[in-house]
Amino acid sequence: MAGWLGLYAEDTDVLFLRDRLNEDSEIAFLMPEGPGRWRAVWQLDELLGKTMLWHVPGGPLPLLRPGERDSIIEEPFAGWEELRPGMDYSVPYFGPGWPSTLLLEIYTRGWRGLRADVIPLSGISWYGRTNLKGPSASTRKWWSRFRGWMRNQSVCITRSGTLDGPQPDIWAMPAALRSIRVGVERGDWPLVRFPPARIPHQVAMADQAEVGPALACLDDRE
Repeated sequence: MAGWLGLYAEDTDVLFLRDRLNEDSEIAFLMPEGPGRWRAVWQLDELLGKTMLWHVPGGPLPLLRPGERDSIIEEPFAGWEELRPGMDYSVPYFGPGWPSTLLLEIYTRGWRGLRADVIPLSGISWYGRTNLKGPSASTRKWWSRFRGWMRNQSVCITRSGTLDGPQPDIWAMPAALRSIRVGVERGDWPLVRFPPARIPHQVAMADQAEVGPALACLDDRE
């Protein structure tokens, strides 16, 4: 994985992050248009749940074709039908990872059945490359800029124990940080969530699961 930024967010933080991405001229959101259909849009109203981001200057999106050679989605903003869906049908599938896409997972306290007394661990993932294609220089630069923005807006803390303990690796956005400082519990691991129906951003109740080693907030590895 080229990168993962873990973060804690309250509702006002999510609005702030949404506005940041809505104003980004390089980022589009890949949204459901019905069962197996998707469309790229430049702005959205709700950011909660899972959202696939497309870094438009980073290159086109692939249309996976079972048993045939893959092609390119010619007009993502006009919409397309997915021919080879993935296991998680809450977001479009482009294979194990596609260099110009990022997966944003944003959860807040009490959202759709989540515990109201725990701030869930959210995050944004960028795989950066496939076996055949690496990321463009423009997407690398965007990822670096976004990490810088997060660093300027948030404080790097630990997932448990004292906030300034060893190996801090999660960004706490302003409202979340205030909540945590007054004693609100924070989730240790990302949520594992697969939706039960093809409804935008709907998620099923699921257990928390450990997913790989922690990375420091300022880790520059790709």
